Amino acid sequence: KRKGLLLYGMGCIGKTQICLKFIEQHEREKWFSDVFWIDASSEHTIDLCLRQIGQKYKVDATPSSESVLEWISDRDDWLVVFDNADGGCQVVEKFIPPGNRGGFLITSRDKGLARITSGTCLEVTEMGEDDAIALLLKSAMIDNNSVNVATAAKKLVAALGCIPLAIDQAGAYVMLSGCGLDHYLDLFMEHRAKLMSDEEFRGASLYNKTTYGTWEISTEAIKCRTEGQNRGQSLAAQSALTLHKIFAFLHHDNISQEIFKNAALNFMERKGEITNGLPQSISLLDCKTLFLDDDGKWDGFQFEAGIKVLVSFSLIKSSGKLYSVHPLVQTWSRDRIPVGNANASDYCKKSKALLACSLRLDYQEDNYRFCRLLAPHITANTEHGLKCIADEEYFDDEAERFGLVYDRVGDWIQAEKPYSEMMNARKETLGASHPDTFIAMGNLASTYNNQGRWKEAENLKVQVMEARKETLGASHPHTLTAMESLFLQVMEARKEILGASHPHTLLAMGNLASTYRDQGRWKEAENLQVQQVMEARKEILGASHPDTLTAMANLASTYRNQGRWKEAENLEV
Repeated sequence: KRKGLLLYGMGCIGKTQICLKFIEQHEREKWFSDVFWIDASSEHTIDLCLRQIGQKYKVDATPSSESVLEWISDRDDWLVVFDNADGGCQVVEKFIPPGNRGGFLITSRDKGLARITSGTCLEVTEMGEDDAIALLLKSAMIDNNSVNVATAAKKLVAALGCIPLAIDQAGAYVMLSGCGLDHYLDLFMEHRAKLMSDEEFRGASLYNKTTYGTWEISTEAIKCRTEGQNRGQSLAAQSALTLHKIFAFLHHDNISQEIFKNAALNFMERKGEITNGLPQSISLLDCKTLFLDDDGKWDGFQFEAGIKVLVSFSLIKSSGKLYSVHPLVQTWSRDRIPVGNANASDYCKKSKALLACSLRLDYQEDNYRFCRLLAPHITANTEHGLKCIADEEYFDDEAERFGLVYDRVGDWIQAEKPYSEMMNARKETLGASHPDTFIAMGNLASTYNNQGRWKEAENLKVQVMEARKETLGASHPHTLTAMESLFLQVMEARKEILGASHPHTLLAMGNLASTYRDQGRWKEAENLQVQQVMEARKEILGASHPDTLTAMANLASTYRNQGRWKEAENLEV
């Protein structure tokens, strides 16, 4: 019975080399009567290879692909290898020899060709570390097994992502130039794009493409589809190219469809919003980047069409609604856009704006899970931006949202920078007494507090409280909220540093209780006054001490405000 197998995976991963090794073993074991190797990159190349086979074996005077396929099908135990079959099922399946004899292997970036092999397929992934090191040393012709060489080789294969062709190419450079592995690693970090594109250094496998050149074939094929007559395929290819450039400036793992969908929905919700006049990154976004249709609705179908194209070329991997890119493939995605070209900067900024737009600015919403998802992408984008954005522009919506993300996930070191930038920008543009400036100062004060920088936090909160007193009045709810925040922080800090019974801690408790009372939060005021301030002062200072009597009077006032006259009277008597 005929058997077929698909080997699929991204370019440079070694699919062709596995087939060659398999055939080499066949020649020793004599598993097949004949092996026919076919370049399956297009219908034209397949037809040409088949006619060349016909001429070699003298099938007839003027062999055609059809006559050669008939001739092959009449033989026993043959193997046909369709190599680099990246044009889709329709290109290959018409060239499968008829009948039920023989077998065939297909190598492709596209898992979809498993339809031809009845689902029988095997994904070729990165090499294991030991195999990768062995390949590097073989290609570089290094037989030194010292600890230093092993350490350098381990670092280099990790930087190359354990991709066989990249390793082979690196080994060829080391061998031909005579440099050491450590030196090559230094060169790679500085001149990665040139090294991975240099055709002079072909590896031991004699593969006729460089690492970057192999992946470039995929993007060129996608570009060709955008110009095709099939409108559906053209739109899908355009979506794929857009996603490819955005993915390049995110973290390589856990790229969620949810980010894009949320950004699209929030973009429409924020249309026409009244801002504080500071620059907003949402202005960098457009319907194409956000996959919005003509009615302003999220076009999930078109988004997934683009994803399918990228998956079919093994440029990304998909797991449900989460996507990932091999780190070296993602690096190539950025390297292929010249740094001096505005496109690199534009797409880095668009990716950042998309991340900001994906988060609703709601301090009460429980969005911890989504913030956990976003944080690595924000960090990665910031790192990429350092290399491709010459003059970083401030965007107020980004700063506030990114600060909120880092605050939610508990990364207060990272939260400090956007909150600090936001406070300074708002102070300079809006003024120190603007409500949005108060929010920025409060956020930064809270971040300092979480970092244990009590004094800096207290200074900021005092500024907010005094400014609100002056602008809104001492009894305004916003002023009271600022006072509460300040007194609560002071109380907690003094508890930790001085102890719960220290007079300064008790004074802070009393101030906080007084603020609760002014806000009408009688129960909270009572709990502080009874359980902590009054009882502690009684125990430490005595029942007749003036500070104890003040605490009792404050509690009596709280009881009176609640209409609890008898309890108030008992305290005052």
